[in-house]
Amino acid sequence: MNKWQVIAIGLLLLASCGEKEPVAEPVTPAIRAELIEATAFDASFSVQSINTGKLRYGIDEKMSETLETGSEGPVTCTVRLSGLQPLTSYELFIVGIGPSGEEGTVLKVPFSTTKGPESLYPWESQRSIIPSFADVSLITMGWHNYNPPAWTEERFLSHVLYQDPDGKNHWLFDAFLCIDGWDPVRNLSYSIANGRYSADKDSWEDLLDAWLGENGALIRLDAAISRASSILGTPSASRYVIMSIPDPIRFQYFQDKNSSTTYWGKLSGKDLDFAEVSDQEKACGWYMDRCRELFYSRHFKHLELAGFYVLSEELPLNPAFYKAAGETFDSADTWNWNHKNWELIVPWLSSYAHSCKEGLWWIPYHLAPGYKVWKELGFDNVFMQPNYYWDHDGVSHPMSATENAIRKYQMGMELEFEYSPVYSIMSDGRSGPDGAGNPTFYAKDVPMLRERVREYMLSYKNTGQYGKIPIAVYSGTDAMHQLATSSDPGDREMYNDLCQFIIGSNLKK
Repeated sequence: MNKWQVIAIGLLLLASCGEKEPVAEPVTPAIRAELIEATAFDASFSVQSINTGKLRYGIDEKMSETLETGSEGPVTCTVRLSGLQPLTSYELFIVGIGPSGEEGTVLKVPFSTTKGPESLYPWESQRSIIPSFADVSLITMGWHNYNPPAWTEERFLSHVLYQDPDGKNHWLFDAFLCIDGWDPVRNLSYSIANGRYSADKDSWEDLLDAWLGENGALIRLDAAISRASSILGTPSASRYVIMSIPDPIRFQYFQDKNSSTTYWGKLSGKDLDFAEVSDQEKACGWYMDRCRELFYSRHFKHLELAGFYVLSEELPLNPAFYKAAGETFDSADTWNWNHKNWELIVPWLSSYAHSCKEGLWWIPYHLAPGYKVWKELGFDNVFMQPNYYWDHDGVSHPMSATENAIRKYQMGMELEFEYSPVYSIMSDGRSGPDGAGNPTFYAKDVPMLRERVREYMLSYKNTGQYGKIPIAVYSGTDAMHQLATSSDPGDREMYNDLCQFIIGSNLKK
């Protein structure tokens, strides 16, 4: 190699050392946003983003709020706006910010808030999210305003406090659903399905008094929690209460479509006409506000209103609602939908409850109309009834069908039983009804019925939802207390199995 070759190579090496690696051009952040829900005071949006480190957003060009996305890859997150005014039009301004500070295109999403309550109560204004809980016990009133009262402090205590076989005490249920299907004094129905004449405003007021009056059942529930507190200490959180809303039934007698639609009563001096969806909503809004007002006036020590419950166990809907949700349906899913208006009423109830910072829940019967679209209707959670417990033949409501529905639609399960698995009650010769109300089960069937309850617990675990989604427990009007106080070894074992299942959920932690 001559000297000129050496010099040339050296020059090439020097040149190569001076070269820089090509620098990639910044990738522009990109976002998509769509409204999830707008209530009176808040709005939430689903935002999909890519190549963003954070989002900046607000209701004007200042976009003073920020949210870290945590990833430059595709991310879906929720953006929330609060402090809004009812019945007002707004725009969400939102932009993605890249990892090096580069900004994408500002996106604008118009939306409007809904009608809301005149004001929020202290427990509502302090909330940032809808309440959640690990479990809920259905408290069925039966004969409301009954004397002596159906729900005593002792009976409630069996739902509040559990002492295990080793003598250790535990808090039991987190939440309590107040539910009643009919007014026995007037023989009127709170639910479309009962086949009686429809409850009017006086009946709705009487129901409120049964739960929240000066001697209402919830006074005794609060006392039972105080009593448990003397053993366990003050609970770390309030126990939640969910109030069921009577169905705003269009007709005075639903089976007769010529019966009155103006039977319910007056609001603001005007007779409501339940042929108008707006009047059905007004009645429900009045009831929800009265619940909230009475709850506040009672100054409970341990109870907090979590929200409301839709009483009807089936919600037939306009076929268009299923089509918009991309769900299949049949004639049962839409039966009489035009006389029920659930696809309009339930979203309104959800929006109004959420404006009050309260939730909305529902418990459909086995594969009932509406369960496939519970999220689109606006419920915060749903628990399906398996109804298997009452099967005469044990196969009419297969648990596998319930399991499949729960998995697919991300629902909770209702664990169901009543007095019929309690041997100390059934041993006197009484019968227990099947799903049609026929006297079917007797003392000899108690072991089989107990095993059905255990199948419920095992089935919920099999779905993978136990410990992730809450559990609801229906125990009739007295079965939990009957099991808790029974001296029969089998009854005690059943009670322990139930309570261990409830307190063993990861949601309790």
